[in-house]
Amino acid sequence: MDENTELAVRLIASVDLQGREDLIGQAKLAFVDYLAALLAARQEPAVKKLSRCISADRPEDKALLYGFASHFLDFDDAQANLTGHFSTVLYSALLAAACPEDSVHDFLAAYIAGAELEGLLGKRLNPEHRRQGWHATGTIGVLGAAAALSRLHHWQGEKAAMVLSLAATQSAGMAFEAGSDGKPLHAGFAAAHALQAACLVEAGLTARTNLFNDETGWLAVFSDSQCKFAKDKFQSDWLSPGQVIRPGLWVKRHMYCSAAICAADGAEKLYKEGLRMADVESLTAHFPPGADRALRYQKPQTGREGQFSVEYVIWQVLTYGHIDDAAFRRSKVPAEFLKDLLKIQRAYDVPALPLAERAVPLTALTRDGRQWQADVRDPQGSPARPLTFAQEKEKLEMAAGNETAARIVKDVGGWPEGTLGHCIEWIEGAIFDETTK
Repeated sequence: MDENTELAVRLIASVDLQGREDLIGQAKLAFVDYLAALLAARQEPAVKKLSRCISADRPEDKALLYGFASHFLDFDDAQANLTGHFSTVLYSALLAAACPEDSVHDFLAAYIAGAELEGLLGKRLNPEHRRQGWHATGTIGVLGAAAALSRLHHWQGEKAAMVLSLAATQSAGMAFEAGSDGKPLHAGFAAAHALQAACLVEAGLTARTNLFNDETGWLAVFSDSQCKFAKDKFQSDWLSPGQVIRPGLWVKRHMYCSAAICAADGAEKLYKEGLRMADVESLTAHFPPGADRALRYQKPQTGREGQFSVEYVIWQVLTYGHIDDAAFRRSKVPAEFLKDLLKIQRAYDVPALPLAERAVPLTALTRDGRQWQADVRDPQGSPARPLTFAQEKEKLEMAAGNETAARIVKDVGGWPEGTLGHCIEWIEGAIFDETTK
């Protein structure tokens, strides 16, 4: 085992949340948010189709379904260093692998271990990884899930390294799939492949244990040998304070790509000041260079494509006064939107920002000659303005109903004490019972 991989394996195994109430609190909020995203999608036709293709008796299949469903509506959290989605992969793998007798402490520590590895790897690869067209939820997420499984099961040394290695060799996910079932499948594949890697190692198969060596390892492959592991920096950054704390998680109130959140809150500000789409002569969304890469559709034709269109998000707010999540389920975008689309453009005149910062200023001109502008840097749901536990409960109630939400909040509220108990079983039932109808 090379020294870089040895360090990574040792740090993963060492994650302990004693005295880290900040990490515990973030992990709990992320779990509630994850369940909201998961349960909100259980009646979606594509989720039901996938559930009919798999077996609830296979952990890998459960992970595939959980990952697909929890990312399907793009309602799940995101993180800046990763430029992707933590919880959809990590909690999907953990729920599929965990047993009722597993401790809640280990479950949450496993999530933190996986998130930490993902965030630090993403920090090294991005923004170039994103610019090359990779979807980090799949490429990096599979490694995070493997790390989480290793911490959950207390695997160490070469065994843990081989699980990471077999997961790493399955890294995949291309960003052009946005707006199709391919994108949420990346989350499902990542979770499932991590479980498959663990199963194969448990069965006695082997893999190389030098996956983070600087010459031919995983980072070298994805960066054309330009990116180094930098083990001293990796060790000093580990849980200092933690990737879920800084840069932290972006949590969504609505079902669209988080790259549009600043613009959405900016549009909401302008709407409250009196701006209406009907009065707009022209409107510009200003981006740093390349910051709109995830917002792939400037002229979306379906609601699904509209989830990745800043134009569709802005138009909804300035037309209705709010985001209507049902609009993202439409087979065709409204004709009124296509007409108004001629007024909306993008510009790339905002200076480049660090990965952890976002900005999408809006400027508009109305028919009466008035100029409007809004620049929201810390929208609601950003790390600077996180959703509260009460707001997460509201999101969960919307997704799962009051009774289910109350049960989840009651269970999670008492964590990290005790074991997972019946939590695993009833979540599995809530998904499979609904999706197989």
